[in-house]
Amino acid sequence: MTGSRGVLALLGLLALLSAAPARAEKKPLGPGERIDLNSATSAELMRLPGVGKKRADAIVAARDKKPFKKAEEVTRVKGCSAGWYAKVKGLVTASEATGAARPAAAAAPAAAAQAAKVKSGG
Repeated sequence: MTGSRGVLALLGLLALLSAAPARAEKKPLGPGERIDLNSATSAELMRLPGVGKKRADAIVAARDKKPFKKAEEVTRVKGCSAGWYAKVKGLVTASEATGAARPAAAAAPAAAAQAAKVKSGG
């Protein structure tokens, strides 16, 4: 029985040692550094306190469907409560969304101006 306890203790120690590098990879944010919710990768989002792979992937999936206009909109993501947001609000930002519809909308006035120019013979 003492032999199996020793093996279990050794396995537990090995599990802790193998998990340590994964925790060490989570680089804390520097002073004044902020994570952009609309452009950060899952790995970058995981640098935020309380954000693991599952929550980071949920944030990415939500913003791919509808980009965040304001950082606090992240609370619409399952697992991102108002309490969690209160802890990270100084660490996150939401830049202007850059979706596929934006370039087309921005190009529409230029295309209209070009069409008017062609009609007028200019």
